[in-house]
Amino acid sequence: MSNEEKMEYIAESVEMEVDELTQDTVLNDLENWDSVAVLSIIAVINEKFDRYPKAEEILTYKTVGDLMNALSE
Repeated sequence: MSNEEKMEYIAESVEMEVDELTQDTVLNDLENWDSVAVLSIIAVINEKFDRYPKAEEILTYKTVGDLMNALSE
């Protein structure tokens, strides 16, 4: 999965445009970083990598870059 694809999934999960995010964007600063966004990220990881991370794991991530790394594992 390319970085562009990862950013698209993350942007979709937080209901934002890709160009509004960078790898350094702090997740807690995003208005739409909530339980629905976390569930959306979990669904992407499950669908694309056949693993099911816990919400607690996702909530430890601080930046969009951290999420992008999770989409690589």
